[in-house]
Amino acid sequence: MKKKRTQPAHKSYFFEQGYKDIGSAIKTSWLKNAQTAKAYYDKYNEKGLMSLKGVYNLFCALSVVSFGTVFFALISAVMLAIVSTFFILVYIGFSAAWLFDRAYLTKKKIFTACNECKCKSLIPTYICPKCGAHHTNLTPGAYGILKRTCECGKKLPTTFFNGRKRLQAICPNCLLEGKTTYLNDRESRPLCVPVVGGRSVGKTAYITAFSKKFVEFVAPQHNLDIEFYNGAKEAIYSEIKADFAHGSTRMTVRPQDITQSSSISFSFFVKNKALKPERLMHIYDIAGEVFTDNNENEVQRQYEYCQGIIFMIDPFAIPTVRARYENLLTPEDKAGIGKADINGIINVFINKLREVTGLSDRKMSKVPIAVVIGKTDSANLCDEFSDEKIEEIEYLNAKTELQRIDIIDYLCRKFLKENEMESFVNAIEMKFKNNRFFAASAIGHTRDAGAYNPVGVLEPMEWICTKADKRLASLWVKEKYSKKPIKNIIDKLEG
Repeated sequence: MKKKRTQPAHKSYFFEQGYKDIGSAIKTSWLKNAQTAKAYYDKYNEKGLMSLKGVYNLFCALSVVSFGTVFFALISAVMLAIVSTFFILVYIGFSAAWLFDRAYLTKKKIFTACNECKCKSLIPTYICPKCGAHHTNLTPGAYGILKRTCECGKKLPTTFFNGRKRLQAICPNCLLEGKTTYLNDRESRPLCVPVVGGRSVGKTAYITAFSKKFVEFVAPQHNLDIEFYNGAKEAIYSEIKADFAHGSTRMTVRPQDITQSSSISFSFFVKNKALKPERLMHIYDIAGEVFTDNNENEVQRQYEYCQGIIFMIDPFAIPTVRARYENLLTPEDKAGIGKADINGIINVFINKLREVTGLSDRKMSKVPIAVVIGKTDSANLCDEFSDEKIEEIEYLNAKTELQRIDIIDYLCRKFLKENEMESFVNAIEMKFKNNRFFAASAIGHTRDAGAYNPVGVLEPMEWICTKADKRLASLWVKEKYSKKPIKNIIDKLEG
């Protein structure tokens, strides 16, 4: 059984000293009653029965023992009843405050996701701003209802509605491991999306294109304010802007120091008057070879709580596609083709999900997964998903209520099946109930040939947002996604 940690704070009067004071008051009363009876009895012993004063003292002693006992019993009972009623009201208040705080966090889907160890915590460890003491469970309880008094005398808020989120916090799991990871989540609602895939499939380019588009174009157009999680994340965005401007992309570094995180998150707050609490986006990137080789320095616990997954595919890693289009690829594009087998990658990923989350296949299937066929700008691969093909399918299925995005999904699955990837498509459909296929080009042209000109990078995140956070989605998602299960639409088109 896990031992409950003692907090560096003074317990509330009603949870410790109050009981001592009640016990002391009752004990003192009974002691005085006994001392009074004994005093009268001692005087009786001095005078004896033959003395009038002796008889009087004996009578007084007997009266104190009998009537005094009854009187103090009644007084003690009344005092206990009054104090207990007051204490019960205090406990009800504490319980109501605790439940209200916990219900708010649960309803608003608020939790903390550590950037380093990736552990999830509902209540992080808060630091006293005066003495630096660590408070591991800063909630209404034995140490205070709305405020807790630290050992140094500083009063700390214990709920979301009276300022707890303004305190500095650290990750409780990192603390147990002897590390100090400062958190800046401030009780926001996170949206965690890992971007996964093999080496050189375009994960970092996709994150670069989406982040730049969202932060500098989508957010201002929809009155969304962006604030970077901390200085480190702002530095990452500076690199993103530089890469976007030059059309370059960095290979995600494989950390050699095992104390460093294998996956990196680009994290930023999204704020709007209609968003309470504010949202915190975490977009995770991990080196492809680390991902496929299972060589992570830390357990990728973000899979336990992520609201969606983006699975990147390099189409030119498919043998039939490469054979057909290789002559049209530039030397730079050929050099950047992913080498890992796509079927092998999805199997690694599914096994990783199962191991990390401990989820059954049924629960795991509820995680939305967006499969993105990238690099569609190369070798005119975009013709496979062209407006002409979309319009042709719309014309042939005029009576079917189709969205443009549904047709792209159909064309992506069709493209993969025609290129001997039907087993991959079947694996996605079987393991993930909520799945969508997208076509995208992050850079828009050959690498290092000018600024990014991304196509289709917003849609995968839009779809995940509609599944995970409808309120946020209502503020920026323009694309309409059919309410019908995508499988029904695909089956109808294929039929």
